[in-house]
Amino acid sequence: MEILYNWEYKDKKDRSSTWYIVALAIIIWLVTWWILSKQYGMSLIILLVSGIFYFIENNSEEDVKVTITDLWIQVGQNFYDYSKINGFNYIYEWSNPVFLRLSINKTGLKIIDLDVNEKNVIDTREILGNFINEDSKWELNIIEKLINKLKL
Repeated sequence: MEILYNWEYKDKKDRSSTWYIVALAIIIWLVTWWILSKQYGMSLIILLVSGIFYFIENNSEEDVKVTITDLWIQVGQNFYDYSKINGFNYIYEWSNPVFLRLSINKTGLKIIDLDVNEKNVIDTREILGNFINEDSKWELNIIEKLINKLKL
């Protein structure tokens, strides 16, 4: 196994205390509204979803290390063989690279988005092109742009 390229990026979102206060206010407002309108199931769902979101955020790694070898791509502690990857593409927003998107041939997890910068794109495009097909049809949709802006 030969390491061809690696980089590291921060996966934590830089959210201010105002972001958390607004999010908590929205959750409390929704739960109160659904309880008053006797939609108890929706109250339970919003509490469960926000609890899961908080749990995942607090238990995820701050720094993600990506290593490209001649056998696989390693993301954190996970390994993805090239035979399990359908394709890759670089996602841009306003001509700035945002993600390296890997399309995985796996049940459940279909897409992996890795943060990249311009240097990563230049260095990895040729390396990955030797092992996987580049698919140029992907782009950020409106939901992904919104998620990126709201730091979710």
